[in-house]
Amino acid sequence: VSAPLVFLLDLSGRAVLWLLGQAGEAEEKVTDEEIKMLVAEAEHHGTIESDERRMIAGVMRLVDRAVRAVMTPRTEVDWLNLQSDETVTRKLLMETQHSRLPVGDGNVDAMIGVIQTRDVLAALLAGRVLDPRQHVRDAPIVHDQADALDVLQKLRESDVPMALVHDEYGHFEGIVTPADILEAITGVFRSDLEAGEEENAVKRDDGSWLLAGYMQADEMAEVLGIDLPENRDYETVAGYVLSHLHHLPTTGECVDAQGWRFEVVDLDGRRIDKLIATRLPDGHRPVAR
Repeated sequence: VSAPLVFLLDLSGRAVLWLLGQAGEAEEKVTDEEIKMLVAEAEHHGTIESDERRMIAGVMRLVDRAVRAVMTPRTEVDWLNLQSDETVTRKLLMETQHSRLPVGDGNVDAMIGVIQTRDVLAALLAGRVLDPRQHVRDAPIVHDQADALDVLQKLRESDVPMALVHDEYGHFEGIVTPADILEAITGVFRSDLEAGEEENAVKRDDGSWLLAGYMQADEMAEVLGIDLPENRDYETVAGYVLSHLHHLPTTGECVDAQGWRFEVVDLDGRRIDKLIATRLPDGHRPVAR
């Protein structure tokens, strides 16, 4: 399952080395900014295509990301509870669009593994008694601050291409699959968007940007042409805005940062769901945080 992704990472790495005029390991250390400049210059001269540049940029972003930044968070994870009654379990298995589901024993913080839905459905079609516990497979458990590339290696070595992500207190935080890592490199596939859901960043007719709160902050920085500090304590656009506001915002609240005005236009409970970023006049550029 992860083979195409590994090939993509290898190809992108070779492309970066080729741009640097090297066939193997770099003899001198080159900064990220220098690589970005070389890639941009290669695109300008037609040596590489725009899509290739974006993919190389995606690989470079992935190197600096913790798995927490690429995982599917627990609030968006469908999971099978072994303590649910048979009716609820059957309904979940029949309606889910996922080929695999994490399995918990009583609550979401008691994850014990993963099932392949086809295994359970095959047992049902064969007339056997529904017992999901018999089909639970061990899945790798990773820390939410682990490097995304290290987790990719674990997924390659695992019998199940899904890892359960936990924080330092042992709480379940989400799941990560090869598809999550591929999405971090290439961006969201339109076919994966739910009905009515928009892309992470949509340019509006007036030049402003409609941004998803869960969009990765480094992706936003690339779209808006701003720099972010390396040692930051947020991962998403919502976190970036909160780092400037220092409080939970209300709908319509704005904050100015780095030459842009960020307006909160939609909240999902306490979560910042959508923002509009509008460029400010030149000279209004506060320091990044």
